[in-house]
Amino acid sequence: MPDIRYSLEKYKGRSTRYHCPKCHQRTFTRYVDHQTNKYLSNYTGRCNRVEKCAYHFTPKMYFEKNGYEPDDYYTLTPKSKTIVKPPSCIDPKLMLTSLTNYHQNNFAIGLSKLFPEHMVWEVLQRYYVGTAKGNKTIFWQVNRVGQVRTGKVMQYDVHTLKRNGYINWVHHIIKQKDFNLKQVFFGAHLLINKSRPVAIAEGEKNAIFGALYYPQYNWIAVGSVEMLNLQKLNALKDYHVTLFPDKGKAFEKWSKIAERVCFDVRVNTVLEYTDLNEGDDIADLVISIKKEQYNASPEALLDRFKKRNDYLNLLLEIFDLGVTI
Repeated sequence: MPDIRYSLEKYKGRSTRYHCPKCHQRTFTRYVDHQTNKYLSNYTGRCNRVEKCAYHFTPKMYFEKNGYEPDDYYTLTPKSKTIVKPPSCIDPKLMLTSLTNYHQNNFAIGLSKLFPEHMVWEVLQRYYVGTAKGNKTIFWQVNRVGQVRTGKVMQYDVHTLKRNGYINWVHHIIKQKDFNLKQVFFGAHLLINKSRPVAIAEGEKNAIFGALYYPQYNWIAVGSVEMLNLQKLNALKDYHVTLFPDKGKAFEKWSKIAERVCFDVRVNTVLEYTDLNEGDDIADLVISIKKEQYNASPEALLDRFKKRNDYLNLLLEIFDLGVTI
């Protein structure tokens, strides 16, 4: 089997991610020519914001634009014996010391405006969410036997809870040498309990929002829409699994994957039947619900309760109850 000469550059830290020509976020991966070890161009690559941007300029498009195509698109190389290197881990003490200072964590502060502070703190600690310098957030990846594989570091706007583009990894920040990254689900340590249903979200932020708003699940996250596959799903065959994809294309993609797994997997349709935008997620849904609750008048809230409980109308009539402000 010939090796592909041109492929997307493997992630080796922020230095291997560039500003996207379309959305200008630092989420762009370039195509590399493995024969020359050079990039094809500064616009040939793919934006990792699949739902929000979807920019993808392929090598084929590059050659068509420049009027030629090499005759050695594939090169034959002898295969060598593969040496399996064990995954690297991070000292758990480093993780445990980060599970504090939530008053200096933009993500935690923003969540506390939507949910009771004690509830936010409890969920963040249960999911191993830490605080990094500069009010940043660390989403630690810990497997079922307690090994800390790595931590994803991100920066959030305290008011909107949107990520500002910054992303890094703990093993890069601490400069741990010869680190062999093998990621696990964010929240994988909670999978020890097989009796509790599992909800899978795309991003770590969505898993936390889900844990706060839909606590009946053990929430885990894969990191992005592209990172969910048959192998990862089939590994959860002993669990009751529900997928919570973002609205739109992600829903279609994950639904097709769910149809091919070796056990019954549900795909939640809540987002698909809302008036949210393409690519919006569980966090966007919960925030919109919370805003609606805060802005609703007492009369509007009463009407909502009436629709949910037929007996409430009868009680209001019998006791001549009304709404007071």
